[in-house]
Amino acid sequence: MVIGIEAAHANQAERTGVEEYCFQIIEALKKVIPSDVKVTLYANSPLREDMMALPANWSVKILHWPFSKSWTQLRLSWHFLFHKPDIFFSPGQILPIICPEKTITMVHDSAFMAYPRAYGFLSRLYLRAMNRRIIKKSSTIITSTEFNKNELMKFYGTRVGKKVIVVPLGFNTVQPPPKFDQKKFGINKPYILSVGRLETKKNTKYLIQAFCVMKQSVDIQLVLVGRPGVGYGPIARQIKQCPYVEDIVRLGYIDRPDLSGLFKNAIAFVFPSIYEGFGFPLLEALSLGTPAIAADIEALREVGGSSCVYVDPFDIKLLSDTILELVKNSGNQIKFSHEGRERAAQYSWEKAANQTWEVIAS
Repeated sequence: MVIGIEAAHANQAERTGVEEYCFQIIEALKKVIPSDVKVTLYANSPLREDMMALPANWSVKILHWPFSKSWTQLRLSWHFLFHKPDIFFSPGQILPIICPEKTITMVHDSAFMAYPRAYGFLSRLYLRAMNRRIIKKSSTIITSTEFNKNELMKFYGTRVGKKVIVVPLGFNTVQPPPKFDQKKFGINKPYILSVGRLETKKNTKYLIQAFCVMKQSVDIQLVLVGRPGVGYGPIARQIKQCPYVEDIVRLGYIDRPDLSGLFKNAIAFVFPSIYEGFGFPLLEALSLGTPAIAADIEALREVGGSSCVYVDPFDIKLLSDTILELVKNSGNQIKFSHEGRERAAQYSWEKAANQTWEVIAS
């Protein structure tokens, strides 16, 4: 038996969300898939150093492609026309035109269906077409939360639920440097942290508005980690209009373990996203003992349980008051720090890989 795994998403220098999942699940599967099963990784460029260590039964097929788009749909399809694996696992929510009869696909979320305005026109068209293909061609669909499963049934019919299996994601805590220096990032006060693209879907604009209100009562900074996304224009204008703009720190993409240092040293992590399929940043905050405030949406409640504070992401005053209460209440900070670590301990990539292998092998 030969199992093929799409590895182009995992083989990235800067990994967020989907790419991080792809990398972590492949690395964890290396320890789970039996040695008598052949595994082929498909990538569009040589594997990066952190992926190069392969078990004896694993190999990599580099399929070069001169363009920045359509590698999976066209180049991988051409390879499958002549060399199709027995089973194909796609962790990045994308399928080639040609794929084996037994194809397992990971679907991370359906945000483009629920909040189409948060995506560009061409992105919406592409994602809609790809998900329809995934629903039709996948023998099994894996997703990370019951919320995602329900969303798939809502958008594509209840019969889809028969082929969907929920496998929660894992998390590996990366400890920050022993002498983490936040001043090198321009942080010189206590701060609250937000991690994720600066975009409409992440509700960054409302967070900035809430910070500007809260800042009148407490002298702290807001640290934003993430690249600009769809809807960044109004967010940038909101930052400029804030009377406390000098205390809003924009850092862009941050590598680990520096990101872990930013989490660990924050007074609180605030995640007011209006739509998530899982919520990696929330789990990272909990694992490092950072008290978390999250949007009151189903997926984040499913991940965080009772270990964090939930708030209506569109209520600016409530969001501001909730952050202020947590910042000022050291007792609650200790409580949610302890409960967060306990909650995060329930998630592991080993567990996710074992469950994923059960799906692939069944």
